[in-house]
This record gives sequence, structure tokens and C-alpha cells, in this order.
Amino acid sequence: MRSIKLLLASSTSTLALMTLLGLMLLPGCSSSPSETKTNKQTATNSSLNGMDKDIVGLVNLNTKNANNSTSISAGSTDTRNVYLEQASQRLADIPASVLSQYQQAIEQMKNQQWKTANILFDNIIKAQPQLSGAYVNKAIIAINQQQLIQADALLDQAIAVNNSNPYAHQIKANIARLQGQYAQAEQGYLTALSLWPQYPQAQLNLAILLELYRGKLLQARQYYMAYLANQPNDEQAKRWLAGVDIKIQRAGLTPDDTNGAE
Repeated sequence: MRSIKLLLASSTSTLALMTLLGLMLLPGCSSSPSETKTNKQTATNSSLNGMDKDIVGLVNLNTKNANNSTSISAGSTDTRNVYLEQASQRLADIPASVLSQYQQAIEQMKNQQWKTANILFDNIIKAQPQLSGAYVNKAIIAINQQQLIQADALLDQAIAVNNSNPYAHQIKANIARLQGQYAQAEQGYLTALSLWPQYPQAQLNLAILLELYRGKLLQARQYYMAYLANQPNDEQAKRWLAGVDIKIQRAGLTPDDTNGAE
């Protein structure tokens, strides 16, 4: 159940430029705790594979200072996306030939033609090295080829040229979580949410991380609720929230404990 959560949480609904793969729903709630944990972990480990990933469109916003990621509220009503705010201005400066190549590369990614797409993105980076989305897309290709170290390095490059790319922080956090670097993953999701407070996948991934790997049940509940406020038809996430409520009740926690130790 845990890993299936992350599988469902890994795709980006706003900037995804491909059809998302069908995602498995959980079996009934009659599963035993051990079966539930195993199912979640299995899907967690596969959440970086496949085509349901954050393919990034042509936007560059070279903002040096991101917001303080620790101050983001799970229930924030801020709908801004720093990365997208100046998209039209940035695109106006990019040659038509690069735009065309970028779209070709995305089409190749849709068809899982990773080698061809990679070559196109290399050409794009050579012509326009400030386009962080090209590095993110190369990282996605590397992930699909099981090259996590290379993907992580590419995401570092994306962040270096544009620290305001929430997709780079989100995917890098996914890799950190997969590698057992839970504190780093938490910070990465928070940074993504500081740039796009309503980023649904970051909300859900952070909720899952806080619940399963950080032991922060009350905070996890807040992010599940924030996610469901924007994705009210996600029945799977509703079940996960219900499960967290049971854990909170059993632990004897109250909302007043949110700012303290859980």
C-alpha cells in the first residue's frame, strides 16, 4: 500500500505532456498490515519507472532565491507556480529551431525512444544551456534506464541553472526517498511546494513520506488533506487518509501536537 501510494503520486498532472499510464488501485482494506506495507514498498520502488513522470515543457525562470521551504503550509491557498509565471517571456527569446527540437524530443519520450530523445536534449542544452527542463527530461530518461546516479546529477544541473524548477526538486526528492535519504527527500518536497504550493504530486509524496518514513502522522494528515482539496476524486488517497486517522487515534495524538514531537 505504501509503495502504491508513491506510484500514484509520482506523475505531474499539470505539465505532463504524455498520456499517463493506468495506475493500480489498492486491494480491499481487508489486507493485513504486513501485506499492506509490502504492497506499498513494492510500488514505491517502482514509482520512478515508466512513463507517468514529470516531463517538463519549455520554461526557464532563473530565480536565484526560492522561498523558505520550511515555512510552507500544507493547507496553503496560494495557487502560484513560480516556474510558470514568466513562461511566455522566456519562450519569446528561444529560437524556433530549439522549440521545434524540444517538441520532437518530447514526442520521442512519449514513444519511449530514449536514445533519440536524449540526443535531441543534448543538442538543446548545447544551444540553450539555461533551459532547466531539458536537464529534468534527461533525468527522466536516465530513470527509465535505471540510471539513478546519473539522473540525480542531471537534476543537480537543472537546479543549478534554475533553482525555481519545482519538478527538479520533486523528482530529486523521489530519488532520495528511494535511496533511504528521508530527511533529504522531505526537504526536497518542501522546496518544490515552496515554489508551487498546490503541486499535487509533491503534496501526496510528502504526506506518504511523513507517514511511512518520518513518523510525523499529524503533518502527514495535513498534506493528505491539502492534496485531496485539489484532487477530491482520488478514492485511493481518501483511504490512505483514513488509515492515517486510525494511526493518529491509536497513538493518542491530537491536532495540538502538530508543532511538537509526534
